[in-house]
Amino acid sequence: MSMDDIGPGGAVRVFLSVCEHGGFARAADDLGLTPSAVAKAIARLESRLKVRLFDRTTRRFAVTQEGAAYHAVCSAAVAAIRRVERDMVSSAAEPVGLVRISMPPLFGAEVIAPALFELADRHPRLDYELSLSGEPVDLLSGGHDLAVRIGEPPDVAGVKGRLIGEQRLTLCASVAYLERAGRPTSWRDLAGHDLIASARRGRIAPWRFREDGAEVSWTPTARLVLDGAALSLAAVRAGRGIGLAPTWLVARDVAEGRLVSVLEDQVAGHRPVYLLWAETPVLIPRLRATIDAVAEAAAAVVGR
Repeated sequence: MSMDDIGPGGAVRVFLSVCEHGGFARAADDLGLTPSAVAKAIARLESRLKVRLFDRTTRRFAVTQEGAAYHAVCSAAVAAIRRVERDMVSSAAEPVGLVRISMPPLFGAEVIAPALFELADRHPRLDYELSLSGEPVDLLSGGHDLAVRIGEPPDVAGVKGRLIGEQRLTLCASVAYLERAGRPTSWRDLAGHDLIASARRGRIAPWRFREDGAEVSWTPTARLVLDGAALSLAAVRAGRGIGLAPTWLVARDVAEGRLVSVLEDQVAGHRPVYLLWAETPVLIPRLRATIDAVAEAAAAVVGR
């Protein structure tokens, strides 16, 4: 069966109309064709299929057993095509379908996912498949539709990137710790403090500072080396020392006086946040709505 068979005047459409109306003449009126054109379309179809679809004499017109079987298949196929067409028309006007997104674990879970949950509530036919990972994904293979990444993305042909903010970093400590150990006035003072660091590929991740107009990389000698910002924040809150964390993550603690930000004018190493997707001439509504929701959620905490 081809699309030519199903289209206006196509053999399948003619066949289905003949079945529905019980004869060539009434089918011809329905289709706006001559009875001769209907008869020729059915004859060509029967010749191609090598079966008789109708028993027709001057006294009798009936669908054959083979015709009934073909009618069942054709009716189901046309109904399926019409359902898909209706869905496509609907999806062109509103967000419909599945969007698969890869996100950094902490930023994705705390910032992006809640915004997508709200968007899905507003659009019941919009579905999400979310994964938390900072590893590269192949957006051109079709496994993911979008990726949120912190840091400069690789330059890949066919992948479009949108800068949606900058994740700034903050050194902070609890009030109790600073009362006990004193507040540093230079990043060089940190060597005399209890420090909380993160590991990256099995090594302590360096901290970066601005000094005399240049950027300096310094690897802390840490009492605690923890896997990620969430654990570091827990240790900082517990008064275990000074740690480095995303500013958005500690903003409420700092605003409410539980934590104190230190060396604000010296901390460097802030990183851009990008939203990536496979380049396409037209963004379908489910992608456009998702991109806008992700950008808005990111802007609220890491806005440029």
